[in-house]
Amino acid sequence: MKIASLFATTALAALAAFPAAAQQMKAVNGLVINFGLMSAEQAVHAEGHRDAHPDKFPSGSQHVLITVADEKSGRRIADAQVMVELVDPKGKAVSKPLLHTSAAGMPDYSELFVFGWSGSYTLRVNIAPANGAQSVKTSFIVHHQL
Repeated sequence: MKIASLFATTALAALAAFPAAAQQMKAVNGLVINFGLMSAEQAVHAEGHRDAHPDKFPSGSQHVLITVADEKSGRRIADAQVMVELVDPKGKAVSKPLLHTSAAGMPDYSELFVFGWSGSYTLRVNIAPANGAQSVKTSFIVHHQL
């Protein structure tokens, strides 16, 4: 119960720091994976992200933000390799490794992706922990409206 309240508090703090248009959380194989989505325009002005992303980006760009924490301890994991494959409503897929970034001094992973259509997008997330543990895979669905 203590861990659940810690994650709830962390999620509320993240919402305050990053008013995401979409936010989801999953616990998978001992990791808690938080996914957030907001416009690239908002994200590039945020401390910890403005230096990591370009000032100019394609129309329709959205900021994908992933945080990873150990499920038992709640400790944020800052040294993983995180890859996201975004599949748009028309079936086109784009894969990118996420950048190591931070918000409010807490480590996270982020990158800009173009959401050029209205409809359902699938984000396939692959997390490779630096400690050599088995990779963790999960996916999130986002219903995006232009």
